[in-house]
Amino acid sequence: MAETVTKFPAQCIPFKSKGKKWRRDVVDWGATKTYFNFAPVRKNVVNMKINYDLLNGKIHMQDVAAILNPGNISTAFLPDKIQHYPIINSKLNTLRGEEAARVFDWRAIVTNPESVSQIERDKKAEFMQSLQGIVEDQTIDDAQAQQQVQELQKYYNYNWQDFREIRANEIIKHFSREQNFRQTFNDGFVDAMTVGQEIYEIGIVGGEPKIARMNPIKFRTFRSGYSNNIEDADVILYEDYWSPGRIIDTYYDDLSTADVKYLSDEIPNEGYYDPVGPAGNYDDRYGLFNASYFVGEDGVEVNSGMVFETFFDELNLLDGGIGSSLLPYDVVGNVRVLRIWWKSKRKILKVKSYDEETGEEEFNFYPETYVVNEAAGEEAETLWINEAWEGTKIGEKIYCRIRPCVVQFNTLTNPSRCHFGIIGTIYNINENRPFSLVDMMKPYNYLYDAVHAKLVDLIATNWGKLLEMDLALKPKNWEVEKWMYFARANKVLIKDSFNEGSKGAAQGKLAAGLNNASKGYIDADWGQSIQNYINILQWTKDSMSDLVGINRQREGNTYSRETVGGIERAVLQSSYITDWLFQKHEDTKRRILEAFLEVAKAAYRGRNIKFQYILSDGSLKMMEFDGDEFAESDYGIVVDNSNDTQKLYQQMDAITQAAMQNQYRLSSIMKLYSSASLQEKMRGLENMEDEMQRQQQELQQQQAQAQQQLEQMRQQTEMQKMQFQDTLNQRDNETKIKVAEINSQAEYLRLGIYAEENDEELVHEKLDIEREKLAEQIRQFDAELRAKDTERKDKKEIELKKIEAQKQTANSRKTSTAKK
Repeated sequence: MAETVTKFPAQCIPFKSKGKKWRRDVVDWGATKTYFNFAPVRKNVVNMKINYDLLNGKIHMQDVAAILNPGNISTAFLPDKIQHYPIINSKLNTLRGEEAARVFDWRAIVTNPESVSQIERDKKAEFMQSLQGIVEDQTIDDAQAQQQVQELQKYYNYNWQDFREIRANEIIKHFSREQNFRQTFNDGFVDAMTVGQEIYEIGIVGGEPKIARMNPIKFRTFRSGYSNNIEDADVILYEDYWSPGRIIDTYYDDLSTADVKYLSDEIPNEGYYDPVGPAGNYDDRYGLFNASYFVGEDGVEVNSGMVFETFFDELNLLDGGIGSSLLPYDVVGNVRVLRIWWKSKRKILKVKSYDEETGEEEFNFYPETYVVNEAAGEEAETLWINEAWEGTKIGEKIYCRIRPCVVQFNTLTNPSRCHFGIIGTIYNINENRPFSLVDMMKPYNYLYDAVHAKLVDLIATNWGKLLEMDLALKPKNWEVEKWMYFARANKVLIKDSFNEGSKGAAQGKLAAGLNNASKGYIDADWGQSIQNYINILQWTKDSMSDLVGINRQREGNTYSRETVGGIERAVLQSSYITDWLFQKHEDTKRRILEAFLEVAKAAYRGRNIKFQYILSDGSLKMMEFDGDEFAESDYGIVVDNSNDTQKLYQQMDAITQAAMQNQYRLSSIMKLYSSASLQEKMRGLENMEDEMQRQQQELQQQQAQAQQQLEQMRQQTEMQKMQFQDTLNQRDNETKIKVAEINSQAEYLRLGIYAEENDEELVHEKLDIEREKLAEQIRQFDAELRAKDTERKDKKEIELKKIEAQKQTANSRKTSTAKK
């Protein structure tokens, strides 16, 4: 068994003195402090456990008595146990749902001056190159060139990003979907509402950056001052019980064969823990009882005069009933894993040297092993800076990963700034202990439970009207059951007035002669009292809502008589009361994402990274970049979470509906819904507006072209009419000429026939034949003319119909444009 370390080992020592024994002494010191709380701005573990149990449907009668009977006058009227009704859960779930739906619009930017200057140079060079390309393009006119310059200026003002920032944003977006950051942050927000603090660990797991929520009950901080930021603490402890399999999965590369054998063979899998078992274990709790641990926030002991057995009960209470702190394993075979982070001191040298070309002074930082070149004019100054360390103790024998933290979270301008990658916020006011929403609502919930318990008892004793039965009036030799049967079945209450009294002054007297003035029933109806208790329960819930500012309208419980405007104002005023919780929570998320980028820099340094990046619309994009280039800059997260942004996000549905009514493309609408960034939504709306303006211009051009085409068609129609009239005139002339020619030929024929034939009858017969031939020719000629006329009319009607259809199309487009 390791020797108990009561004093924190010295930290301001050279690195070579921080050997194996020193490292184990630091971890052993932390093993003796797992149930102590030295943070003046954090709640103690008992209070946190009570609050969490309230949400899970468990109630602690000791805490109920402290609130319902603060004077400790008498506990006789308090029951030993009552049923708990967690009415506070609806309030917390309302805020939890709002947090899940709340917009968190962020953007990663480069913050270190060197990279910012390089970004400015790259942006300017790229802009000038694009501008020169537009100027040298001879295929576009001045108007098109001006339009391209405006689009180029908009691109560099809004959409252009440095490749470092692009990679940082894409990394966060990728892992946000892969690790479900939204759910992790939502769980932490529940911690903030319950115990007034939320804590996260950002580290490297399997070569990838990872964010994990930490349980505040298992978390301890030391030397944190009165800061409400967890990362400001000098020492952090986190104690948990893991299965041996999980331990081997996590620390397989640090465990020796003896360590694995210890986890597999020496840890009991079942049965009660033996304080003096064969492994030589003993119960450390006997020597580590701290009375101040059970002192409440008001300075009064929570359990005054508590004996050691009660202390055991409290420890079992905190560990869920099966585990106990300071033991190497619990009663079901889980092994204690104690993790400790602390800020040690590191010696560095600040060396002043001179530039060989300019002779200017230069200052650089070097490790303590650096040899100063005094011959070259170098001068050294010794500095001690903070260095983050970590270590793990498994059970009571295994020590692993006791080393400086892989990620120090330094900055290029301050080498001493560091923390452990443990980010958290305490929701306190003016450096006091946090007073969470559950702490505010807890007294009303206890009152609700107590009143409800009395209400249940009252309902159980609400018997209504009871029949008053005088056994002296019961017929002789009748049993009570028989008498009650006749009264219930036949609605007849039989009495025997000649039944004589048998005791006391009524002995020997007739029952009917007794003067027993009675109504015949007893009123045991407690309806009015029951209604009074119900009114008290409703008052309790209303008072709780007024206290925390989460009214029934915000929970969706409205009355039919309420107006829409009144409901909206009530919800808006309620949101103002709780907005400070969301502000602190979003600031915590911002700090976490900044730390996540630092961890990603350490995880990807020296590697070429390739992964599939999930875009906002669900499509996949291959991403590949050099980890060294990504790690050469410092990154920050800029967040826009103002009230105007939240209102705009809530009104996005109405804006989208209006866009759909104006016949925007459905794909553009879907991009607005699928995008998680408000800036992307705004850019999308701007692009839709530009597209609409371009469509309007194209429509105007089409209308002008249609008008021009109509004018041309009208002119063509007039020309065709003139040509048609000319054709008709020509046809009439041709007809007249043809008739004249036929008549002339007939006359010549008649004269010729008459000259050849002197027979008058034969002449007339031949003339008739010739006339019939001429008439057939005229008929065929007229039929041909009519066919040509019909063909011309059909073509004319088709052309007129086309012109009319084009006019209707142009008018409909003009009407649609006017509506938009």
